[in-house]
Amino acid sequence: VFWIAALAAVLLLAGCGQASGAPQSGETAPGGGSAQLANPWREVTETEVRALCPRSFGVPAGAQNVRWSAMDAGADASGLPGALVQLSFELDGYAFTAREQETGDIETGSSGMYYEWTVREDDALSGWADGTIPCRLYRFVGEGEYADLCTWYDPEAGVSYSLSVTAEDLDGFDLRAVAAALYAPEA
Repeated sequence: VFWIAALAAVLLLAGCGQASGAPQSGETAPGGGSAQLANPWREVTETEVRALCPRSFGVPAGAQNVRWSAMDAGADASGLPGALVQLSFELDGYAFTAREQETGDIETGSSGMYYEWTVREDDALSGWADGTIPCRLYRFVGEGEYADLCTWYDPEAGVSYSLSVTAEDLDGFDLRAVAAALYAPEA
């Protein structure tokens, strides 16, 4: 009797989940539309990126599967912060995500990575702008997973940057070299 009551309760709960009037993800809504959560990211071209962010990234030599996207910001009266621009690419067998955002006089973190960082280190990024620029390096080491993050801020342009990568093993990997390769002096 207990098993029959438990089975009936499970079937009743499963039926309640499907009985709602709201269309499930991917289903057709009344009027022929599709009901799904809105994606705040929109695909953009590299040309559009140049208009969205001063001193924007360049694509590193040899990068593949390059994709640009942007998320419009809720800017204040000054227009800051600007749109969050994202560059996704693959290089030397790793998948990278670089982000940039015009933030004015304030450095912000917009990497989208929320790890309990194992290592944090202040360093410098050479080859950016007219020399070196301070950066912060973060590394997470977990069971079968590494995550590296480099953040920096260009006070002359008023832009905050981040570059991240995850892989099974990043031991000996130097994210600063890839970050330096993002600098595009003509942008």
